[in-house]
Amino acid sequence: MKETGFYRILAAIETDATRYYGPDAVRPAVLEKAEAEQMLAHVAADLTALLPDISSCSLITAGALFDQTQLLRPDFPAFEALEEVSLKNDAERFRPGLVSIGASEGQMPVTAMQPDAAIPPGLLQLLPIVVHGPAETVEQLGQAMEYRFLEEGQLSAHTANWLQSAFDIVVTHARLMTLTDLNAMLRMQLDHFGFLPLWELLDAALTGSEEPLRVSDDGGAEFEWRDGAVHTRFQTFDHWAMQGPGSDLPAERQGLAEAYSDWTRTVRQYLTTLKAHGLDVVFHHPEDGSVLKGSFFSEPGFDKPGTRWTAITEHSFGDLGVIAVTLAEDDEVINYYPLSASGLNDLHADIRTRVHAGHTVSFPGTLLYDEEQRRLLADVRMPSTDD
Repeated sequence: MKETGFYRILAAIETDATRYYGPDAVRPAVLEKAEAEQMLAHVAADLTALLPDISSCSLITAGALFDQTQLLRPDFPAFEALEEVSLKNDAERFRPGLVSIGASEGQMPVTAMQPDAAIPPGLLQLLPIVVHGPAETVEQLGQAMEYRFLEEGQLSAHTANWLQSAFDIVVTHARLMTLTDLNAMLRMQLDHFGFLPLWELLDAALTGSEEPLRVSDDGGAEFEWRDGAVHTRFQTFDHWAMQGPGSDLPAERQGLAEAYSDWTRTVRQYLTTLKAHGLDVVFHHPEDGSVLKGSFFSEPGFDKPGTRWTAITEHSFGDLGVIAVTLAEDDEVINYYPLSASGLNDLHADIRTRVHAGHTVSFPGTLLYDEEQRRLLADVRMPSTDD
């Protein structure tokens, strides 16, 4: 029995992202059934004009625009959801046509077809489309699209204007592209900002690579793709400064504070981007390599006997906000580090179970550390008349 095949393409729409923010912010609309049908008819007309043989295939799409982080995820769930609508690979039952999925009261029938409200809309909005048809025809069309979309894939002005009106966006440019094109564009973007290793991790995940891949950035942050997740050792300030990438750096004049903040910024950028693309990130203990559980990590801090410590010191640096929190209470010093967005709230909750009432809190606006020991410090508390 002959089989049918699928090919995944996109309509890439550059928009004016400024309207997605501010007091009058409006996200791109999600189209109801009738509008989704009209939308696909417009896009299909442009595709057929470029590739007449595509009329022997079905085009499948949903009336919604997505950020690339939602589309470029392992197993490509948005495209898989579109392919589920078809008659699979039963060539005997296949009929060419246009298959559009619309929303009901703003909600798509399948979660994977619903734009993620937690993702801030960006400059590039994407409409995923699946080409479904006889396997040989789809393969030939796929090869043609890979070659021709780059030079000839611009959508017509008529289609662009219709998309602008239907989705309630400002369209500055609209074109067809393949997933290969989109991945290449992502590579170029990340490489431009110095994050080529991050793209290598994403590419390994998207291609389903079973081979481990280890990458590192210029600041010494290391990540490894294996077993379906990205793994990295979480380096506390003390470990980073004494045994990690900071061990060769001078400790004077807050040099370690700035360098460790740069390392933290890189790790957070990787974490945010990888999670946005649906990848799990697993932190490991800096010493023994065991998997870290929970939203924060704590370790014994550095104590100078006889020193009057502030009970809680929040170490921060510039736009990074809080990097670590040091608790000094009852002759015990503990350094806390958030591992996720909820980690700061969770570690504060843990600290509240340990401190006495009336504790002091310090916000030095930087990382305090002992230059000789190269270890994080609590702030020094000035003696009061009661001491």
